[in-house]
Amino acid sequence: MKFSFRIILILSLVNLFVWGVFLWPRTPTMVVTFFDVGQGDSAFITFPYGGNMLIDGGPGGEYNSGERVILPYLRRKGIRRIDVVALTHPHADHVGGLIPVMERMKIGIVLDSGEPHTSFLYRQFLRLVDKKDIPFYITHEGDEVTGFKNIKILILNPPLKSFTGTNSDLNNNSLVMKIIFNQIDFLFCADIELKAEEKLTGYGTLLTSEIIKVPHQGSFTSIYDPFLNLVNPQVGIISCGRNQYGHPHSETLKAYKKLDTKIYRIDRMGAIIVTSDGKSYRMLTKDMLM
Repeated sequence: MKFSFRIILILSLVNLFVWGVFLWPRTPTMVVTFFDVGQGDSAFITFPYGGNMLIDGGPGGEYNSGERVILPYLRRKGIRRIDVVALTHPHADHVGGLIPVMERMKIGIVLDSGEPHTSFLYRQFLRLVDKKDIPFYITHEGDEVTGFKNIKILILNPPLKSFTGTNSDLNNNSLVMKIIFNQIDFLFCADIELKAEEKLTGYGTLLTSEIIKVPHQGSFTSIYDPFLNLVNPQVGIISCGRNQYGHPHSETLKAYKKLDTKIYRIDRMGAIIVTSDGKSYRMLTKDMLM
């Protein structure tokens, strides 16, 4: 069953790439936009030879980040289709903004952590997947998303046997992805906490990445030193807004400072863009979005 899942996923994305080379301009640059969605996560990736991915959508509610931030950005860029939507886990500050985006955009496939949740927003998300007949895949450690030229997308979490009885099972069973473009690696850590970080150390130096999306908005629950030492990032992106949780925690900032990691805080700097040619990368500010 696992093997057939992999084949379906690979063929779906290969088909997207075949069409993508005609629909997208050829460029050797990968662009990762970390949106300013307040207290939540959302990042949009355009791949160097065609295709794209949206990871999470930030919060919904009265100020819906999908309506106010993501859709305006996509329209300015002339983007009408999202090849891959990845929901790392069903908490409101990740799924809420995806609803209007999925309602208005063509979606290739959806990736999900598979962690059950009964919230209204997550049920609405699943209803949209069903209504629009979008191919839907529950992913686990060991899966690989293929079909984008010169790009590797490795799924490192959730584990095949889900975490239970942790501080937050939803967070620890978040979808964690490593995206590799030649010599430059991005590690997207969603909201994982200590238990997930402990298990991820089993990957050893595979974790090493130039850029990390810091777990859980810089929470104190997500600073396991052996994990951070293996990742050894040059840049850390903290996606948070004004909040009552104390994010990012002072101990988290100290842990990254020990590694000489350059921290970019969206609550202070606004949206952050990373461009890469596969050999190096460049950090840009929100002004470059316009």
